Amino acid sequence: MSATPPKVIVVLPTYNERENIPRIVPALFALNIPNLHLLVVDDNSPDGTGQVTEELAEEVAYRGRINVLHRPEKQGLGPAYIQGFKRALALGADLVIQMDADLSHQPIYIPQLLEQTREYNVVLGSRYAAGGSVDEGWGPLRKLLSWWANRVYAPAILRIPVLDATGGFRCYRRASLIGIDLNRVKANGYVFQVEMIYLAHRLGYRIGEVPIHFPDRQHGDSKMTGTIALEAALRVWQIKFRHRALKSCDRRSTEYGD
Repeated sequence: MSATPPKVIVVLPTYNERENIPRIVPALFALNIPNLHLLVVDDNSPDGTGQVTEELAEEVAYRGRINVLHRPEKQGLGPAYIQGFKRALALGADLVIQMDADLSHQPIYIPQLLEQTREYNVVLGSRYAAGGSVDEGWGPLRKLLSWWANRVYAPAILRIPVLDATGGFRCYRRASLIGIDLNRVKANGYVFQVEMIYLAHRLGYRIGEVPIHFPDRQHGDSKMTGTIALEAALRVWQIKFRHRALKSCDRRSTEYGD
C-alpha cells in the first residue's frame, strides 16, 4: 500500500492579476504533482481577479483543488501571506509554496523546491545562487541594487547564510511555518520576505537555495517602486533588533487556532 503524497499548497497573493491567473493556473497543474492545491489570496482586485479565480475553480480539471481567500481591501503583501499561510495550514498543507502570480516565478522550478525539502526546512528559489539569473532586460542600476541588497546589505546586517533574501519564491515545511510563529511577523510590504528568512535562521531552521531564472512580468503592472525598495532597506534594521535574541528553543510548538 503506497503512502499518501504530501499535500502541497501554493499560496498566491493577487491584486489586479486578471491577465495572469488564467496563465499560471494551468501551468501549475500541468506539473502533475500529486496532491497539489492552489490558494489564491485576493485583495478585492478591482479588475475582478478573485471572480476569475472562482470561475477557474469550478472547471472540472481544477475542481476541489483551488481555494480563494477574499480580503476586503489591499492591506499589504505581508498580511496577505500571513493569512494565506494560516489558511493553508488549516487546510492540511504539509508543504507550502509561496510565489508571485505574474509568472516571474516560473512553475517549472517547483519540483526542485519540493525535492530539496527532504533536506531543508525552507527552500528558496534563488536568483543569485550559482546558476541563477535575472531578466536580460534589467538595466545596470537595477541589477546592481538587487545584487547589493541580497549579496551585501542583508547578509552584512542580519548574518543570514542565503544569497537571495528578498526573493518571494519559496517552499516551507509545515513544521517550519508553525515554528516560526507567524504572529511574530510584523512586516507589511516586501521586507516581509527578509523578516521570514531571518526568523527561520534565528530559530535554527535549515535553509537551502535552488537557482532560478527570474524573467520580468509580461502582463500587468509591477507593484515595486523605488520608494518601496528604500523603505524595505531601512526596515531591515528593525527586523534585526526585533528578533536578534531568538534561538531554536523559541520555536512555536502549537498549531494555529487564532
